[in-house]
Amino acid sequence: MDQARFEEGQAAYAAKDYRAAAKAFLAAADRGEGNGPAYHMAGNSLVRLRRFSDAVTVYRHAANDESYERRSAVQANLGAAHVALGEYAEAVRAYDVALEDPGYAGQFKALQGKAGALFEMGRIEEAATAYRQAALDGDNPDPGKALNNLGLCFMAMDRPTDAVEAYRAALGFDTYTGRGRALSNLGMAYHVIGRHEDAVRSFEKATELHGHELSETARVAYVTSAGQLRSPEQREIVEGWSTGEMPPVMISAGDTQGEREAKSKASPDATTSMPHPSGDEVDSFFRRTDEEMRERDRESRRSERQMRQSERNPWSAVIIVVLAVALVLGSTAALFAMGIGYPTQRMTVAGMLEARASGNPVARYWVAVPTSDVDKEMAKLPPMKEFSIDSVERSPRTSLVTVTVTPESGAPLSYGITLAREGVGWKVTGVENDWRSTGGGS
Repeated sequence: MDQARFEEGQAAYAAKDYRAAAKAFLAAADRGEGNGPAYHMAGNSLVRLRRFSDAVTVYRHAANDESYERRSAVQANLGAAHVALGEYAEAVRAYDVALEDPGYAGQFKALQGKAGALFEMGRIEEAATAYRQAALDGDNPDPGKALNNLGLCFMAMDRPTDAVEAYRAALGFDTYTGRGRALSNLGMAYHVIGRHEDAVRSFEKATELHGHELSETARVAYVTSAGQLRSPEQREIVEGWSTGEMPPVMISAGDTQGEREAKSKASPDATTSMPHPSGDEVDSFFRRTDEEMRERDRESRRSERQMRQSERNPWSAVIIVVLAVALVLGSTAALFAMGIGYPTQRMTVAGMLEARASGNPVARYWVAVPTSDVDKEMAKLPPMKEFSIDSVERSPRTSLVTVTVTPESGAPLSYGITLAREGVGWKVTGVENDWRSTGGGS
């Protein structure tokens, strides 16, 4: 390994010039043996540039250096790159290799990454197991995040009572900065099992104490639960539905990955008004076996059903819920598979290019990356006179929009703009010149 080029790459990486860093690290790796560190850092640089496919190749070179002591960390990074490409089975295999090393201090990271990949593959119970193991890892500085995702797994498995306990356990860690999101998720779980007063309290704590912005799904659940607390005569009509009759809205599985944790805006004393689980409660949650949790959930669901049956005709409620859930799940799955979202890929790219042309900020059209990264990517585009969108290649999680940009001077240039799904919509992840098309360079 060329040490001088490696140090050059370190300096560029520290300065966030990831393109120069990648070139320097790859040049360093071309010289001699012991090139694992150079390939490792080159992969990290390529990930920063969102060149995930190239990062996969480079990480594999790093893992082949048997003298490199951090190969387990390389495998974990390799798994993350596969996840970014939607290659979830390959990601799980890479994470498993990392987890085979008992001396790897970042096992909780590999467990959380593996859990996310398993969730995306529909292997929800395995994902829940991995999230629980990550929360129990003594090296994990933020177990609350794993517990929050464990709660989402329980919701996906239709075990909202267990989800409540997972979210409350997450809130029991003072180091957890995602309390706003966990409280919103807790409100969703309470809403689904019919504990509407607790649901309303959780949603309000999320927004008032932590400044968390409720998703559209959470806002509907909040209004519905609030309506249930009124007498039948007081219930309002919301978008054609009686608030007392809206079917429960299940939380989206997409909330498990790619969303930023909301930072707590409350003072340390402010959270004391929201009941948090005691240390004994958290310990009890971890000691409980999965079968015990299932039985608790079944018992809670039976009690809730009996209560509802005493208040209204159970068959009408069943029909409403079944039809609504079938309609929502069917239409959502079909649109997701076709790559449809809102805002659409065209809307996102057109909005970004119009903002660029008028000199306005474009960060809101991008995935959550540092502003310096956005600026470097946008610098690939020349000052433009006009643009046109030529084509859109859709897939469930990634898309490519081809555009033609006419500069203020010179021939038209063609660019490929990559996007990733964020929630129900799309955000930009990169800009590349299509050299094969008109206006391409050498």
